[in-house]
Amino acid sequence: MRTALIAAALLLVASPALAQAGAAAPLIDPAGKKKSAMDDPNRIVCTREHVVGSNRPQKICMTIAQRQRLKDDADKLTDPGGRTVADEATLRQTAAENGN
Repeated sequence: MRTALIAAALLLVASPALAQAGAAAPLIDPAGKKKSAMDDPNRIVCTREHVVGSNRPQKICMTIAQRQRLKDDADKLTDPGGRTVADEATLRQTAAENGN
């Protein structure tokens, strides 16, 4: 009776440790490189942002992919021509040649 009680207690203590052993395995992409959970585009990140017209910050939760998409859309709006650094250099050179 006493050994059965000790065995049951050990089993209850060891079961959480055994369950966590498989949960901490790193993700592996098809190229064979290890990926951390921080690289997951579906990971949800919450931030506290101040909304215009309110004194209270609001909690905004989005996935990494959604945040990247919003950033890309904002970048397109601020530079609708999609100019690159090479284009800027060409514009400066043309302006210098024209005496502007």
